[in-house]
Amino acid sequence: MPHYTTTTDPDLESLAAVVSKKLDEKDVSPDNKNNGNNDAPGSDIVSWDGPADPECPRNWKPVKKFFFTVITSSVILTVSFGSSVFAPATAVTAAQFGVSPTVMQLSVTLWILGLAAGPVLFGPLSEVFGHLIPFAVAVVGLAAFQLPVALATGVPAILVGRFLAGAFGSGTFAIVSGQYFELYEPTRRGVAMALSATCINLGATIAPIAGAFLTYNHDGDRRNGWAWTAWTTLIIASGLGLAALCGGVRESSSRRILEGKARRQRLATRNWALHARSEESPLELGDIAHQYLTKPARMFATEPILAILTAYLTLVYGTLYLAFQAFPLAYRQRGWSVTASELPFVAVTLGIVSAGVACAVFALTWYKTQVARVEKSHGALSPQPEWRLPPMALGAVILPPALLWFGWSGNVHWMSQVVASYFIGLGLQLIFVAGITYIVDVYQENANSAMSIHVVVRSLVASSFPLFATAMYDRLGVAWASSVLALLSLVMAPAPVLFWLYGSRIRSWSHFSATAG
Repeated sequence: MPHYTTTTDPDLESLAAVVSKKLDEKDVSPDNKNNGNNDAPGSDIVSWDGPADPECPRNWKPVKKFFFTVITSSVILTVSFGSSVFAPATAVTAAQFGVSPTVMQLSVTLWILGLAAGPVLFGPLSEVFGHLIPFAVAVVGLAAFQLPVALATGVPAILVGRFLAGAFGSGTFAIVSGQYFELYEPTRRGVAMALSATCINLGATIAPIAGAFLTYNHDGDRRNGWAWTAWTTLIIASGLGLAALCGGVRESSSRRILEGKARRQRLATRNWALHARSEESPLELGDIAHQYLTKPARMFATEPILAILTAYLTLVYGTLYLAFQAFPLAYRQRGWSVTASELPFVAVTLGIVSAGVACAVFALTWYKTQVARVEKSHGALSPQPEWRLPPMALGAVILPPALLWFGWSGNVHWMSQVVASYFIGLGLQLIFVAGITYIVDVYQENANSAMSIHVVVRSLVASSFPLFATAMYDRLGVAWASSVLALLSLVMAPAPVLFWLYGSRIRSWSHFSATAG
């Protein structure tokens, strides 16, 4: 480890100040190919010890990165699972506690509202305080607030417990994009983002099947069976938290790692001038509120890419939650039982998994080829974020006709609707994975703030869907209600083509995109 010393030469001090200022103006994000020590020898700035510094998250061992990715993606799946696992229990709990089914549908709505509340704090603060502590708090909160639901003797405990569980769990949604940006170069980041984004919707689609089984088949006792939707979520979240603790999941924020490195070097060398660049501007409480807590809202108001993609992905996300009401209704009209009517979600699940695999393969083939071609021709030129968009364009083509197919095949063999369900899952997930990955690539070190406002808006809108879904499908019927969704999807379908053609120009106007200019 190099020994850093101070200098008393005024000329050298002036030169160091100029160099420091210039370096502050440069992009020194992890995607910069010069990922080594960004400061001249003799400087008091502590940085990486060359491009192979083992402390740098990009240089962690593959096994460690794999474990980290599996744990974080599994937590995301658990949060998503918790959002809809209670949906099949709403009728049972409404009868048990003497309230209307609409009141108990709030249990799903409030979890999703919680998903909107958490990122307001978790996303921006993770850019200041690092990833590990916010992630740990999110997992502990997700697990702890299953207890009031599982032990509830009334409706308020269920509603409040589920809202708080969603709020804490949502912290993982806001943080994980920044974690993967730190860990992976662009090609492998595409694979990791495909996994985590797939988990967001995968958990939500398998949950109704599990929820119906737990509620209606728990030793024949429906009065206690619904509580196991919370106990199951608690067990999974606690197990993942314990695995993360025992497996040595640690801080992945370069900012916090370098601050810790500087602190250790100060103690070892007794040179109190040593510091990380992030320590040059100590943050006051007012600075945190202005620079970080308000940044997501400022980004949403001024960034067309973020606003348009958030609208599109919100529609896709909402379509999935509408399906939780539409599918049971469509199959009960065929005379299926409550439990059996949830089984077609398996087809949606297969579509979602297929899309996740397709996006990962895309990242390792076409995208990787594009990166290699540009690096060979132009050296260390950064990959273009727009290279993430082809899967989204494919999904935009698949989703509208799949929705029409599902809606208008109610009078033919049930297998037709099941096959249509597969393509609904495939289309919406291709859009979802590519959209989230594109946002992360565009905003890079600001990805957590971008994703936090994205999750807030997406969850706020989606939280209302379970409340009007039943009325919508009852009044319009499955066919026409699905046609409305198909029309909205068709309106948003040009978005990936728009950004493919004009994304670079739009990014050049941005104040937050690391790829602007």
